[in-house]
Amino acid sequence: MNKHKFEYFLNAVHYCMWLFERKFGFFIGKIVDFFLAPIPKFLFTKNMKKRYYDNMRKSQPQLDDLFYGKKSGFSIGLAHHNFGAFYSIYPCFFSFVIEGLYIKCNGEMNTFIISIIFFIPIGICSIPSYKAVFSNDKYLQYFKLFEKEDELWHKKWKRRTIAFILGAIASLLLGIITAYAIVIS
Repeated sequence: MNKHKFEYFLNAVHYCMWLFERKFGFFIGKIVDFFLAPIPKFLFTKNMKKRYYDNMRKSQPQLDDLFYGKKSGFSIGLAHHNFGAFYSIYPCFFSFVIEGLYIKCNGEMNTFIISIIFFIPIGICSIPSYKAVFSNDKYLQYFKLFEKEDELWHKKWKRRTIAFILGAIASLLLGIITAYAIVIS
């Protein structure tokens, strides 16, 4: 896989995670609005209601940017976090295999060495994803490109994102099972 395809894949997965976080945020917002809407409706005076609804209307663009903004918002922050977490799980397989070999050969569990063995592959493997997605905010350029894509493209990449997440979980479980098998063999 060449650099451009790798970059495109990671940014598309990141974009789909952001769309999910945004959609989930809208859902939570609707639930919160449902429970908080009666407060101004029944407990505020007429003047207070007018001021409240005027202020809400004026501040809505700022709130939307705070919650759903692409550059800095809660949903993009969660998408960054989830993307990094699921991407980092893939090298965990190698970390667990190396840890299993270390424990098998040495017969001991030094917490410091185990931590080093665990985090070095993850750190090394995170460099390409950082360069492909986060350096110079490349994801923003890709987001503009992806927003122009049709519904079929979005469905295809949603399925690929789900496969990416399930693959990460399977990789984690397979790594743990492999390390355990190495240690007890």
